[in-house]
Amino acid sequence: MLKNLATLLLSMLLICGVAAKAEPYRRLVNFEWEQIEGAKSYDIDLTQVKKEGETGKPKTFSFRTKESIWNGRLTPGKYMMKLRARDYRGVPGDWSEPSEFNVGLDNVNMKSPAPKSTVPSNEEEKTNLEFRWDPVGGADQYAFELTSDDGKTKISEIVKEPKFKTSVPVANSYTWKVTAQNSEGISSDATSVSQFTVTGKPLAPPAIVKPESMFVREIKWSRPDYIKEYEVIVVRANPATKKWEKVRTYENYTADSLPFDSSWEGGKYQILIRAKSDLRPASQQSKIMFDVRDGDRSAAAEYTALVRRSIEKTNGWYAIASYLVTDMKYSGTNPEKNSQVAYDAFGGTGRVGLGWNGRKSPWGFLTIADLSGFTINGEIRTFASLEANAVYKQPVGDRAELRYQMGLFYKELPETIGDPFTGVSQNEMVSAIGPHGGVEYWYSLTPKWGVQLNAHVYASVAKVSTPNGQDISPSISTQFGILGSYRFSDKFTGLMGYARREDRMSYKAVPSTTNFALDGDVNESVIVGNYINFFAEWSF
Repeated sequence: MLKNLATLLLSMLLICGVAAKAEPYRRLVNFEWEQIEGAKSYDIDLTQVKKEGETGKPKTFSFRTKESIWNGRLTPGKYMMKLRARDYRGVPGDWSEPSEFNVGLDNVNMKSPAPKSTVPSNEEEKTNLEFRWDPVGGADQYAFELTSDDGKTKISEIVKEPKFKTSVPVANSYTWKVTAQNSEGISSDATSVSQFTVTGKPLAPPAIVKPESMFVREIKWSRPDYIKEYEVIVVRANPATKKWEKVRTYENYTADSLPFDSSWEGGKYQILIRAKSDLRPASQQSKIMFDVRDGDRSAAAEYTALVRRSIEKTNGWYAIASYLVTDMKYSGTNPEKNSQVAYDAFGGTGRVGLGWNGRKSPWGFLTIADLSGFTINGEIRTFASLEANAVYKQPVGDRAELRYQMGLFYKELPETIGDPFTGVSQNEMVSAIGPHGGVEYWYSLTPKWGVQLNAHVYASVAKVSTPNGQDISPSISTQFGILGSYRFSDKFTGLMGYARREDRMSYKAVPSTTNFALDGDVNESVIVGNYINFFAEWSF
């Protein structure tokens, strides 16, 4: 019966217990074996295996139990165990062969980071972490191990304290393990394992590039670091309901640009983009608002429209300014004063104006004020004009445009009587009002360069003032010109060219016995100028 002890099944169940306050630290240990037939009690000898270098007799602990089970507290270490049975008379059998076993350290209770936790971080690449766990009784050191799910981070360290600090990449998941150890090479019964995740800094929002024109074929945006995909939402303003309506939503969109569907109708649009990535908070939503042309938005259609830009005015208010420089030719006849004069004089005309173009209508208006002058025999003579016109724009083909003007004008014209070169002369002023009509033909050569032809007719039909108080005799003044234009920006266009201007005004002469005037004669002044024309147009 006693020899059967050599073949008994020995199983050892180690149960983690709370460390007693008394030293040395002991763990609760349970032994259980197969019951031996006829045995009434059992003797157990537990002998500590001496550490390397120790001298003296090893300690042996003897116990007796009536059951095939024993439990007690042992200090962690290596032991040899012998077992024998006693019959009903108390006679012992033979000792079993010694069996070696270890009493391990308690398993580590991991504290921080907590199991399955998410650790937030405001760092883009790496963050500092401190790992903590409860001290294990009898442990002299701890084997720490950290690995990332992507396999790029592996840290193995032996530490003396129940904590460890290190720097780890963000936006990753990790597994960390800790095993308690003592100087005898005894370890925890099992390695403690825990997982956690470290998130990164929220993603930077993408910067959306606003379309340069209404011919929208693609929307582009920047791609900040660490971005995996986007959520893209396209909305359009409904002019009837005056509300934004969703056109389309793109989930898990990976490209950095979005083709703008040619089937989408024109109007006012918004695009909203949010960047997303694994283990990083999504970015704030980026958005821009832009206008989209209705109809054909192809590259060919855009080029045609771009070419027209050299001649198109910006919708809304605009101002003009010009200066015309010339050698003016004056001629005048005055039968009433027995005078006939002709001379050349250097002069010019300054012009300013204010106009407006409708956004959705071809109609607009333009008001102009002129001040002309010339020098003769050391004397400066000036005369002014004003005009107010309705303007109608009519496209001609893809590159040209006609602009019709019709309105009223006020015009002054000097009258020279006598010989200005001998100093024996008299200067008068004639002024009249009447209708004005004009047409301008604009043609675009490139998106910047264009050409303009213009013709204007002014009919003086009503007197404002005449030297003798008589009525105006209807007359026609004209202006013809050609200009080259260059569009410096969306708001400024410069022009330069040639203009021929003929200002003519006449009024009824009063016959008398002392002059050569007859019934029906008129006093007339004419100024003809071939001008170099400098012209500028600003939109605001």
